Amino acid sequence: MSEPPSARSIDLVDLTAHQRNLLLLKPILRLDLNKMAHSTEDNVSLLEGLDTNYLCLAALFFMMEGAAINQGYTRTDVQEHVMALVASMREGLTDANRLRVAGIVIDALSNAPNKYASFEEAFFHAPSGETRYIKFKLIRYEPDHEDIFRFTPTEAGYVVLMGMLDLEVEDYQILIEKMLVHLIENGRFEQALELANRARLLSIEHRQKIRDLIRRAARSPGTVNWRDDIYPQLSDARRHVEERQTVDHAMMESLSVKIRSLDNESAVASLQRLLRQLQSANLQRMRLLTDIGAAGDDFLKGQAAGFRARRRTGLPDLDHELFPKLMQKPAGEIASHAEELLLSFYPAVPPKVFDLSSLFELLLERRGSYEFDSDDDDGGEIEEFPEIPNPFPDELIGKILDWLDAKMHSGSEWTIDRLIQLAQAEGLTFLERKAIAYELFRAYADSESRYPHLHAVVDGEFETSVVSGDNLRYVSTEEGQDEQQ
Repeated sequence: MSEPPSARSIDLVDLTAHQRNLLLLKPILRLDLNKMAHSTEDNVSLLEGLDTNYLCLAALFFMMEGAAINQGYTRTDVQEHVMALVASMREGLTDANRLRVAGIVIDALSNAPNKYASFEEAFFHAPSGETRYIKFKLIRYEPDHEDIFRFTPTEAGYVVLMGMLDLEVEDYQILIEKMLVHLIENGRFEQALELANRARLLSIEHRQKIRDLIRRAARSPGTVNWRDDIYPQLSDARRHVEERQTVDHAMMESLSVKIRSLDNESAVASLQRLLRQLQSANLQRMRLLTDIGAAGDDFLKGQAAGFRARRRTGLPDLDHELFPKLMQKPAGEIASHAEELLLSFYPAVPPKVFDLSSLFELLLERRGSYEFDSDDDDGGEIEEFPEIPNPFPDELIGKILDWLDAKMHSGSEWTIDRLIQLAQAEGLTFLERKAIAYELFRAYADSESRYPHLHAVVDGEFETSVVSGDNLRYVSTEEGQDEQQ
């Protein structure tokens, strides 16, 4: 006989994301359930015959459209939009009642009955077997840069509209794409033109961020990190280009077909302006691709500046310039700036003076005034680094590469200490194990690696009789990129 259900081991499926999408709809569904709580002055149900679910979603969609076009819509804009929808659903309602319905819809979305606090809903969390709570807001009401309060959906509000369609809405670019298609389909070409311009500006913004980072790396080598600063920005820019390219090409072809089929000159002119704007956006993305491709070389050139010989600083002589001008000032003014002046004389690293004679010699040292000979600063010269010869014979390198190739292409995940221990167990000599360590450390740089399908990441430290230091773990290229991000 089978065991009773209580005695079985049940694997609970994690449905947290599905539960979240369902709970986000609760405020809207709650308004539909409590329709009868709202009545007119004649004790007639105010919301009877009105689909409050549609009104809430339509208000959210209108706010989303406003967020893409004009940083959001004001409360008056949203109220007028909902009032127009109510008038098309139910005739006979007065303007005052339609305004009340609009207020009820907005209050339901903003949780006005609970003083505009976040919604809080309970759900069963399968991985932990506990009851947890989710807090969220569907809309926000905040001032723009001109201190005008406007409604915009939150991330949860976007999920209500798009999340159940398996659309990722975390990227603002997707919102622009969806709204652009919506506006074109509804003949709102002027607003579509404004939105297309905003899509073009995103490409310009990516270019500017990349250029600023490269310029900062050139001016101050060492302050910009490739992995932490530039690489994530390049990844975002590539993703932006990839996502926009296919959509914009399809949209331009569709607009070209639509232009040929129209006879109205004003409509054709609007579509042509929109087409030119999309072509301009495509040109900006081509330039962005050029900047992405050149970023690596430009970064290396900036880093090379750190090895250039520096000119003299040209600080003024204290005896000839600073002190005479200082002594011309009244004593009271000098005393008021005494702390700042004294602090400015302190060096970053105090010089080591071993006796008084050295101190007097240092204080009495006089320097001639510095004159800039020209405005052309060549920055000195870069000396070529001497090439270090390979310390191992070619025959030895060939033998250990054959041994390493078999291991690296086996599909297993390896670390330096494991490989050296394995080499010792298989009877490889001390010099051969040393050559293995040399090749493995050399593979830390992807450009020098013999195995393009693997990426080396630091994983602790190790110590063997051959070599010791940072332990490298070799993972697939995709996993390595994920760890860098």
